[in-house]
Amino acid sequence: MTFEITCRSEPLLSDISVIRNMVEETGFFRADEVDVAAELVEERVRKGESSGYHFVIAESGGKTVAYTCFGQIPCSLLSWDLYWIVTGKEWQGKGIGSRLLTLSEEKIAASGGKNVVIETSSKELYLPTQNFYSRNGYLLKARLEDFYDYGDDKLLYIKRL
Repeated sequence: MTFEITCRSEPLLSDISVIRNMVEETGFFRADEVDVAAELVEERVRKGESSGYHFVIAESGGKTVAYTCFGQIPCSLLSWDLYWIVTGKEWQGKGIGSRLLTLSEEKIAASGGKNVVIETSSKELYLPTQNFYSRNGYLLKARLEDFYDYGDDKLLYIKRL
């Protein structure tokens, strides 16, 4: 299967529902987390760059297939959070996530960022996610036990750009 991916930085109003559905369909996130993903897109659409949320959105054939959302950590001059990286179920395993991660890192570096911080769950469901971060040069730097729930630790991965 051959496909072409194009990327853009500005979310559209229509992306709010598309991204909500994509995040929900992964099966990884609770309803409140899905709401947050959609709210960040809406915030960027409403406020533009002043929202502090930045995006890289991948499309194929005019359809949104993956995205990242990131922003500078308040009160830090060098560190940025990668809030979201999601690839639609049928597009996973095709290298799109790594491509979006690299593009996001390039945008962060161009803005003066030196560190990218990613948090994720320690649940077994998230093992592929943890491996993805490691494969892309992120190091596990901290584990906060029982952070999200009992037996669900917060893992902090960091990459120096």
